[in-house]
Amino acid sequence: MNDALFLTVLLPALAALFVLFVPARAASAVRGVSLTAQLLALLFALAAYIGFNKGMAVFQFPFAATWLTVPNAFGTTPLVIRFAFGADGISMPLILLTGVVGLMASMRSHSIHERVKEHYFWQLLLTAGLYGVFASADLFTFFFFLEATLVTTYFLISVWGNEGRRRAATKFLIYRGLASVVLLAGFIGLAYSYAVQAQGASMQVYLGFAPNFLSLSIPQLISEAGKFQLSIAAQDALYLVFLLAVLVEEAFVPFHTWLPDAHEQADTGTNMLIGGVLMKIGLYILLRFAVELLPQGLQQFAWLTGLLGVISIIYGALVALAQKDWRRLIAFSSISHMGLVLLAIASLQAVGLQGAVFMLVSSGLLTALLFYAVGAQADRTKTFEIKNLGGLSKSLPVISGVLLVAALGSVGLPGMSGFISEFALFLGSFATFPWLAAVGTLGMILVALYLLYAMQRTTFGPQRTEYDQLADARPVEYVAMAVFVALVILIGVYPSVLGDVVHTTVQSIAGRIGG
Repeated sequence: MNDALFLTVLLPALAALFVLFVPARAASAVRGVSLTAQLLALLFALAAYIGFNKGMAVFQFPFAATWLTVPNAFGTTPLVIRFAFGADGISMPLILLTGVVGLMASMRSHSIHERVKEHYFWQLLLTAGLYGVFASADLFTFFFFLEATLVTTYFLISVWGNEGRRRAATKFLIYRGLASVVLLAGFIGLAYSYAVQAQGASMQVYLGFAPNFLSLSIPQLISEAGKFQLSIAAQDALYLVFLLAVLVEEAFVPFHTWLPDAHEQADTGTNMLIGGVLMKIGLYILLRFAVELLPQGLQQFAWLTGLLGVISIIYGALVALAQKDWRRLIAFSSISHMGLVLLAIASLQAVGLQGAVFMLVSSGLLTALLFYAVGAQADRTKTFEIKNLGGLSKSLPVISGVLLVAALGSVGLPGMSGFISEFALFLGSFATFPWLAAVGTLGMILVALYLLYAMQRTTFGPQRTEYDQLADARPVEYVAMAVFVALVILIGVYPSVLGDVVHTTVQSIAGRIGG
């Protein structure tokens, strides 16, 4: 079982290499290889999720392989570069989310008919990268897979996107590349600072003396954080570095412009992976590194974190009201929902942190489902423009119904995952920042307005004559949409299926930050 996470990461990567040896004309074989690898990886992720010990707040299913041993410039002990994997209650749900969205995105890519082999090659590598990010138990491993997602997403947008794909892909690369540079600086400062603190060095170390060891192990850094506390100045500086990286990585205001462009230009399968999984990495970084390792930094700047979250909630909702393209509307909706997560993290409350993880998973499922349903109707109507749609519930009742479910889930309808997520995170937010939480609630009302208005314009009203004979969902589309809807309802009516895995880890983190 310890190999489950390693195999989850490895299978899509091996399948990508195997696809290179399949003749380009054998598109069906390429699709079969991709679907098989994605399904097997999801099954390993599911096995790990089921076998996860819910009473332990430690990294489980450890796997490590030394890649390189180099002399340590910071001391006498060599620095070991490893590929190390493991998962706790925060990362485990996101690993399973990656498996679900990855498989459904692969199924959705049946609509790709040009350069099929290359498309699945990059899509499999992107999925492996996403698995690797959440399953990493080492800073080097994390950064390696983070950069893998950057490169693979760039190619998926720039080759298989729409007319403005090159510009959107380049913009994506610049913004996310900037975030990676800032994040790398944070990693170096974090590892070095804890190495200094762990050996009991004085502040003279910061003036030129070096520690005898430097660990890149995330569990070890968490352990050191539990034993020692960095100085307030060090925590404040490092927290602001990580917060800046997350603002860019997660497309928060004012670094948000790359996300709507990327969504507008990318194909539907790629949009599912970007909106459903890739856009959860930034806040996972904040939870994993800034919140868990820099508690005093979070406490010092909780007000700033919450304020930035509310700004993104309101701005995303207001701008979404003016969008004419479904893909851009979903992009700004995602910015609003991730602003809620930022507000919940700032609450410093265990219930808020649990709500934040719930929202990451719920938003991932609902965003992927929205893109899937919108892409399915666009395959038939040849447009994403809301003004050119209308009355689709008559000719596309199943697809329209699923789109309605996704929209209602996104606005927090009771009985769906969005409701329990918003309930928990607002519960924590109101306890700490009642005024900010009240403004955030207003943002959710705006979310309901623009999503339901877009739904009304798309599926109800008079139907255009050119849409009279459209064919409804195909069997493969039934499967994907049914899986998403089932999971959204399962979490909504039985939240313990997710909460039991998250609870112990969140309680442990909340104890460090005073929540």
